[in-house]
Amino acid sequence: MLLCLAVPAFAQAPAGADGQPRPLDLMDLGAPAFTNFTDRDGLPDAGVMSTCVDREGFVWGATPVGVYRYDGHRWLASDDPAVAHSATHVFVDHAGTLWVAFRKAGLARYDGVRWHPASTETGLPSNQIKRFAETIDASGAHTLWALTWDRGLIRLAGDTWELDPGNASLPADPLRSMTQTKELGAPGRQWLGTNARGLWYRDAGQTDWHRWEGHQLDAMQVEDLLAVMHDGREELWISTYVNGLWRMRADGMRRWSQQQGDFPSNVLYTLASTALADGNRAIWVASRAGLLRVQDDTLQVFNRRHGMHSEVIRSVSAWRSPDGLDVLWMANDSGVSRTALGASPWAIASLMGLDSLGVFGFLVEPDGRGGERLWVSSAGEGLALYERGQWHHFTQAEGVPPDANIGSVMATTEADGRKTYWVSLRGGALLRRRPDDARFVPIDTPWRQTIGEMVYDTLVRTYDGRREQWFATRETGLYRLRDGIWTTFAPPDANAPWRAMRVREVIDGDGRSWLWAATNQGLSRFDGQRWDPMARTLGLPETNAIGLTQIDDAQGRQILWVGTSSAGVSRVDVTDPRHPRMLADALPAPPDPSVYNPAADSAGRVYLCTNNGVQLLTPTAGGYTSRVFNRRDGMVHQECNYVHMVDAHDRFWTGTLGGLAVYDPSREVRDTQPKPLKITSLQIDGRRVTGPVLDVPAGTREIRVDYALLSWYREADSRFRTQLVGYDASPSQWSDQTTRTFNALPPGRYQLRVEAHDHANNASTPVLVTIVMHAQWWQTLWFHLVIALTILLLVYAVVLLRTRHLRAQRAALEAHIATRTAELNLANARLLELSYLDALTGLPNRRRLLEALEHPAVPTMATLILMDVDHFKAYNDRFGHLAGDQALRHVADVLRQCADSDVLMARYGGEEFACLVPGDDPARGLVLAECIRQTMADCALAVPGQTQLMHVTLSAGIAHGPLAGAEQADRLLHHADLALYQAKRDGRNRVRRRDVPLAPAGGDVPDAGGPGGMS
Repeated sequence: MLLCLAVPAFAQAPAGADGQPRPLDLMDLGAPAFTNFTDRDGLPDAGVMSTCVDREGFVWGATPVGVYRYDGHRWLASDDPAVAHSATHVFVDHAGTLWVAFRKAGLARYDGVRWHPASTETGLPSNQIKRFAETIDASGAHTLWALTWDRGLIRLAGDTWELDPGNASLPADPLRSMTQTKELGAPGRQWLGTNARGLWYRDAGQTDWHRWEGHQLDAMQVEDLLAVMHDGREELWISTYVNGLWRMRADGMRRWSQQQGDFPSNVLYTLASTALADGNRAIWVASRAGLLRVQDDTLQVFNRRHGMHSEVIRSVSAWRSPDGLDVLWMANDSGVSRTALGASPWAIASLMGLDSLGVFGFLVEPDGRGGERLWVSSAGEGLALYERGQWHHFTQAEGVPPDANIGSVMATTEADGRKTYWVSLRGGALLRRRPDDARFVPIDTPWRQTIGEMVYDTLVRTYDGRREQWFATRETGLYRLRDGIWTTFAPPDANAPWRAMRVREVIDGDGRSWLWAATNQGLSRFDGQRWDPMARTLGLPETNAIGLTQIDDAQGRQILWVGTSSAGVSRVDVTDPRHPRMLADALPAPPDPSVYNPAADSAGRVYLCTNNGVQLLTPTAGGYTSRVFNRRDGMVHQECNYVHMVDAHDRFWTGTLGGLAVYDPSREVRDTQPKPLKITSLQIDGRRVTGPVLDVPAGTREIRVDYALLSWYREADSRFRTQLVGYDASPSQWSDQTTRTFNALPPGRYQLRVEAHDHANNASTPVLVTIVMHAQWWQTLWFHLVIALTILLLVYAVVLLRTRHLRAQRAALEAHIATRTAELNLANARLLELSYLDALTGLPNRRRLLEALEHPAVPTMATLILMDVDHFKAYNDRFGHLAGDQALRHVADVLRQCADSDVLMARYGGEEFACLVPGDDPARGLVLAECIRQTMADCALAVPGQTQLMHVTLSAGIAHGPLAGAEQADRLLHHADLALYQAKRDGRNRVRRRDVPLAPAGGDVPDAGGPGGMS
């Protein structure tokens, strides 16, 4: 028989009512699940000093920058200036009143709506308040105390804070803590802790205080005091700063300290206690080494490794929820942490492997003393054994290196009933410790010791009267050890790697033993001679099998559940091993397609471990229902490794990347407690308002209602819906939204109905908010009456103005005609404009040039340039009209390139062009003409249809003179024409100038020079 948590089917032997070992105490062994709140949840980055829960269920935090409240959704800073000070303590008294202490600004009381501050300006004896405490006298009357830094002890008498008369007997030292015991020392004794003068006390009816002498407490800084009952005896717990933890009982004192080696830190802060099943109390200590738990003199430490964001815990407070859960709130330098004790059936059994790849091997077995013990191995942290409340880590002297990279830990039962333990190291080594061995020793194996080799599983069976042991390996498949002889088996596919993760024995109806294995070549069957792959024969959707468990069904059929790497779980009926068949009925889809070894408990529930949580399948008449667990449910990590099991108490254990997790279905408490649903804020245009009725003035732009479900566990799963009765036809969809806003409501009276349910689908009592929307003046009844009367008058006016309307129609028709006439004129103007353009070049034409010459806006001087393309006819005849047209368009482009914007360019006719240059300066015309001539002469034109390039030149004539009418225009044209002919006679490709004489007797102006210059 095999006992091995890496092999669940053989590790869960049936347990009867008699002789069953006591289960491991998971609270002693592991850790609760923590939820952390930081600045991402609204808290300040300055940290939190103290927390408490008020009578409505809101959580409050005292911080160096003010007071914050948690509403089940976010932490929000109070916007009341009265509490915008460095706060040191928040406290709820017996009547449910919330108080806050400030370092230098006195204190404040909260009435549920607003804060009422008190300081020395209002009669408070001191502004430097450390914390609050409350005592009760023999008559049952309560007294609220405030401990100060500078004035001793003050108490609330009625509505007035007054100094305690006993301050005269106290040292001039800040006070840090206060409590009261019932019988310890004397009935009703009060205790005070000071900053540097130790512990003080006074008995009921006394005024003066007395120092507690001895036990090195005389000069200690006493941070907190806590009185509890244990086994019918009263205890006083004392936390100190740098001097450890103390417990006072009638029979003496006990100390825990770092110097003694039984405490992780001497720097302690506050204390809290929670109920235990036996009626006693667990003590919780806030320290600089994390959260500490003391129970029956046994210490547990919870810190970052357990999921807390900080190890510096400044305060711990305990609150009993309405459904009976103890909830711890821890204030720390990163924010706030919380754990609801017993809320989750999951527990963390070990954090081995947290810094590497988690837990890959473990065993739960009887310890021989009526209880149980736990073996755990991990990659890089060796092998450990938890027994009798203590962890033992194996050493090199015991055969297991403390930093060993262990792949699995297994146990097999010998013929005499004693156990042999096996440890598989990554790298292929196999260690064994027989019943009489004092240490683990390596054994010779037939497989190669390569870096990736290891043993996943082992199985012992008796076959043909001979005892044999099988080993499933990571890289080389399956091996048999019988009578000291190893047998190696060839893989089904010799050309592929062979990885065997699980091996199982199935006894058929005839009593014959068959072996089945989960391998990367599929589900395989051993018939006594060889291993045969069955995946393709059975039609399994995936050949890479990574898990294998026999879970018989209600009809007694032998069913193998096969976990695969990418296709979830397949089930195979092997009742007849020679003719297995795959079951076609579908299971609920797992949260991830990689499913490791299935495990079943005595109730028929099946656990499937995946890379994204654990799926619990619960049998029903029609199949299975599904539930998925992950981090939110308390798992240390939601990615499982390949080792898991169900123990003799139906608890499910699984190795994960973050450690060893345990699910105990007996701790699954049905949450039936509806959570309080609260309206947290009412705002009108960003201004907070109070009152049962939201009275909204006319003209309001926005109404905002915030609400929250005060749940202390899995708040992210709370859901809400709303309906504005009188406006919304139906409720909204369920969502996690905690705000409803309205921007434009019609006047009237409405009711906003808010509903909520928690993670367990407990419906809370709906909350109703009455909204009265006042009307604008134009929305009132009298205004509507005025509007109706106005409409009647308008109808009467329409009848009277009918004739006027007809006249207006006529006027509109006339205006329309006028508009169409104007449009026609505009079209004609466009046609006229088009008549001024040359279609080929896009330049103004001859008509436009002559109009500009004959009809100048004002008399002026101007320069006229006439240009003619040289030898154009021959060019046109030689290359064709297309080439000629292209040459003319090129001339037009050159004109546009050289001319300024005020120059009128025109095609004068045929190959002739003109430019009219305004102004008194004839040199400007000469420069323009020369630019055009030179640009043309330098440019080679492509001839359409030919590869050669041609140069086209032009000649230009310039005339400068006055321009005032047709006569001057003719003279200017005449002289420009003469200059052009002169350029032609002089050899072409040149510019000549002939200005208009200023007087009839005047002579001609000398001609311009040849190409490239002026003369």
